[in-house]
Amino acid sequence: MLDWIRRLMGDGKPQPPATRQPAPAPVSASVPAKREEAETGAEEQHDGFLCREPILGRDQKIVAYEFSHPQNLQSRFKEKRLRVRQFYDDVLLQHLAALDLRAFLQDRLAFIELSPASLTHPDFARLPRRNLALTLAFTEIAAPRSDPALSAARPLLERLRAEGMLVGLKWQAGWRTEALPEGLDFVQVSRRDLQDAAGEATITALRPAGAERPALRLVAADLCTPEDFRLAYRQGFDLFRGDFIRLRAPGKVAHASLDRLRILQLLQHLRHDAETARITQEIRQDPMLSYRLLRYVNSPAFGMRQEIKGLDQALALLGRDNFYRWLSTLLFHVTDPGYYEYALIEQALARAALLERLGKAAGERGAALEALFLTGLFSLLDKLMGEPLEKLTAAVQLPTAVTAALVRREGKLAKGLALAEACETLAAENIAECARVLGFSAREVNLALVEALAWAHEMAQASV
Repeated sequence: MLDWIRRLMGDGKPQPPATRQPAPAPVSASVPAKREEAETGAEEQHDGFLCREPILGRDQKIVAYEFSHPQNLQSRFKEKRLRVRQFYDDVLLQHLAALDLRAFLQDRLAFIELSPASLTHPDFARLPRRNLALTLAFTEIAAPRSDPALSAARPLLERLRAEGMLVGLKWQAGWRTEALPEGLDFVQVSRRDLQDAAGEATITALRPAGAERPALRLVAADLCTPEDFRLAYRQGFDLFRGDFIRLRAPGKVAHASLDRLRILQLLQHLRHDAETARITQEIRQDPMLSYRLLRYVNSPAFGMRQEIKGLDQALALLGRDNFYRWLSTLLFHVTDPGYYEYALIEQALARAALLERLGKAAGERGAALEALFLTGLFSLLDKLMGEPLEKLTAAVQLPTAVTAALVRREGKLAKGLALAEACETLAAENIAECARVLGFSAREVNLALVEALAWAHEMAQASV
């Protein structure tokens, strides 16, 4: 593996690549070896990188992720035959099955879109049933109930639902509810179908008042703005996804739930190796900070058999490096958080963990890992606090290389940050290019990303 952290932190001179085992080529169990290269085209080179999109619940927190093909592949499905659709399903399933989705998801859902014909794929059987929300993709768009692949898969779908899997579809304009297949748990409705009288009628038809059967979960998709989100929320949707998550609601200001000045002072003390007694005294002066620290070390993540009651004991358990990290995450805590703040906090934690895990995969340790972690963590602090990164980084006196990456996008650490940012998009070609520059395969990035998202979720829960 390329020693990528030394390339990022060093003088920028070319480094000879180390010996690396090539990633195994995908082999389909349901699609013939010849994959009609003329039809699949150049997109195939990007198919190893998973794209994911967060999905919010009505509490405005992330409750699910939709794992999908890149955008440039999704747009081709409508013109392709079932055979080619199964090829793309095969690629997606192989990469998902290689990940420990059960450990990553915990109490969350993974939404994936597949043809009913792909449900017999051996890698599909390896996915966790109770954490999966299966969106059915049809070749007979106009009449989904009569889709031949669906008819053949009905017995299997019934068994999957009995095992806890959710099954749904994406609503198409012009459909009538009586044409929908039976046994659906959710329906995704696009923003374009929500904003007129027909949209209201669709929602009423999908979830009629007084219905004896359990109500469908309704997923509002392709929401672009905070106004789109508010409309779907008022209409009673259960889940929400779209670019709106990256936009703060107009007029909403994030206020700190803790004394950020005290946190910054503590970070400075740690950077300058202040005595533990001085640090402990600073914490004692802030009851809320003391409470959060004790709550954190007594969380299930630490697995302590006896409750930690003293600050000295808590600091000794954490150690200075971990305490520094934990303090850094507290800069993100705000009062009255909404979807924007919840998502931003978890996004920053995931960036930090992703860069650190890729660094560990390259054999790095110590200061190099710390620089990667801080680069990812502080990269979104300006969006949360409404202050320029230049001012915020100066207040904490971050390492020079970290400040250069954050403020000016200069230096080699900025390339790691670019990869973390690319992983938050649906443009797999951008992920592939950033990973290529750093010498990482799709498998390495996917594994590190899933681990980072799981850690970020745990941290967000333990620190609230």
